[in-house]
Amino acid sequence: MIYHWKTNIIKRHFIHSLILIIPILLGSCTTQKTEVSISSGSNGSGYQKISSQIKLSANSIGQIEVTDNYDSQGSQQNLERLLNREVDFAIVQLDVASEPMREGKVKTLLVLTQEYLHIVTKDDNDIKTLADLQGKRVIIGAEGSGIYFTAKRIFEASNINVNEVKSNEKRLEKLINSEIDAFVYVGPLATSEKFQKELHQAPRLRFIPINPSLINYLTIQFPESYQGKIIPQGTYKPLPQLPNQDLLTISTPGALITRPDVNKRKVSLLTWAIISNFRQYSPFYPELASQQNASLLSEGLIYIHPGAQQVFNDGDPRVAWQRYLQENKPLQAAFIMLVSTSSLGFLISWWRKRKQNNLLKANLQTIPELRQLLDNNPQKATEEIENLRQKYRLMLIDGKVSPEVYEQIEKMTQIFSEQCKRWQEKQKELSYNQILQLMDQWEQQMPEHFLSKYEQLESSHNQYKEMLKSGKLDLQTYLQMIQLTFVFSNSFSLNTAKDNKNNFSN
Repeated sequence: MIYHWKTNIIKRHFIHSLILIIPILLGSCTTQKTEVSISSGSNGSGYQKISSQIKLSANSIGQIEVTDNYDSQGSQQNLERLLNREVDFAIVQLDVASEPMREGKVKTLLVLTQEYLHIVTKDDNDIKTLADLQGKRVIIGAEGSGIYFTAKRIFEASNINVNEVKSNEKRLEKLINSEIDAFVYVGPLATSEKFQKELHQAPRLRFIPINPSLINYLTIQFPESYQGKIIPQGTYKPLPQLPNQDLLTISTPGALITRPDVNKRKVSLLTWAIISNFRQYSPFYPELASQQNASLLSEGLIYIHPGAQQVFNDGDPRVAWQRYLQENKPLQAAFIMLVSTSSLGFLISWWRKRKQNNLLKANLQTIPELRQLLDNNPQKATEEIENLRQKYRLMLIDGKVSPEVYEQIEKMTQIFSEQCKRWQEKQKELSYNQILQLMDQWEQQMPEHFLSKYEQLESSHNQYKEMLKSGKLDLQTYLQMIQLTFVFSNSFSLNTAKDNKNNFSN
C-alpha cells in the first residue's frame, strides 16, 4: 500500500511538471507557416529568378512561405514599395539603398549577387575612356531601375555630361546602327542570358574601364555600396576576346533588404532559408560554387537587421528557444526550481547519482587490473594510474564528476599510485642487492672461478636489458646496473691479465 501511494504521488508530480513545461516548448516550436512578400523584378529578369530561388529555399525549411506577385522595373521601384510598406522584403542594389540605409529606414539581410558596371561601345570608334563619353548619346537604363541609378551616379561623380537615353529597349541594335554611342549595363558577371546573347550577336564591341581615382572616390564616399572589381579578360567572348584585357570597374552588391520594424522571426527564418541553401545561389553569385560556407552572403554588409545578425551568430532560428533559455537567467532559475521540486527533478537527480556511482564502480574495477600489471611491469602500472588520475581531474573541471565522487576516486588512485612507487623502489633495491651479492661472491672465489663469475655478470647484464624492455626497470636504474657490470668486467679483465702475466713469468 505504501509503495502504491508513493508511486501515485510521483505520477501526479510528473504530470504537473509536464503541464507546466509543454506549453513553453510548444509555444517556441510552432509549425504554423509565416508569410512574407518580396518585390523583385520583371518576368524573366535576374531579380525575378533570384526571387524564385528564395521561394524554393523557404519551402525547404517548412516554416515560411514567400509570395512574389510584384512585377517591377528594378531596384528603385522595389525600394519604393518597401518604404511604402507594400512588401516585407525587396531585392535592391545597395548603391540604390545607400541613403535610406544611412537614415536607418532599411536594413540588410544578405548579399545575393555582385552587380558589375559595364559600359559598352563599338570597337571601331574613338571612345576609349569614360571622359570620351562627354556629350555622347548613352542609354542609361529605364527610370526606376538600378542601372539608371548607378549610371547617373557615375556620370555625376566624374562631372561628365552625356545625352541621356532613358531606356533599355533595343540598346544593342541602336548601338550597331550608330543611333547611340554607348549603353550602360549593371548586373552579375556573365550570368544574364539576355546580356550574353546581345554581346554574342554583335560583331566587335569594347568595354570602357573606370579610372582608379573615380573608384577610390566612390568607395570612400559610399563604402556600403561600391567595391573596385576586375572583369577578367575573355569573360564574355574568347574570340575576339571581350574584354580584350583585364578591365577595371566597380561593383555593387545586389542584396535582400527589409525595414527595421519587420518581425525579427520573419527575418531570421528567411535568412536561414537562404543560408542553408547557399550553393543554390551560385548562378547569380558564381563565387559561392567554390565556397565551403555561406560567409560571402554577408560580406561587406554594414546595416544588418538584428534578425539576420542572430542567424549569422547562432544559426538555425527554429531552435532559438533553447538559446533563449540559455541566455535568460531568470527563466533558468525558474526552470531549475520547477525541476528540483518535481518528479522530473527527482528523476534527473537519480540519473546523475547513478552515473556517478557507475564512475566509482569503473574505477574499482580498473585498480585490480592495474594491480596485476604491477607485479610484472611496475613502471607501466605507474603510468596507467597517473593517466587515470589526470582523466578524472579533467572530468571534475568539465563538471562531469561531482567533487564528492572525485574525492573518493582520488583517494583510491592515490593509494595505488604510492604502492606503485614503493614497488619500483623495492625493485631497484633488489637489483642493487643482487649486484652487490655477485660482487661478494666474485671476491671470495677469485681467482678460482673467474670465468664462471664473469659469465654470471654477463647473464645479469642481459637480464637487466630484458627488464628494461619489459618496463620492470627505468632507464636510470638500468644505466647504473650496466655501469656496475662494466666495472666488474674491467676488474675481471685486469685480474685475468695479471694472473696470465704471473703464470708466464713462472
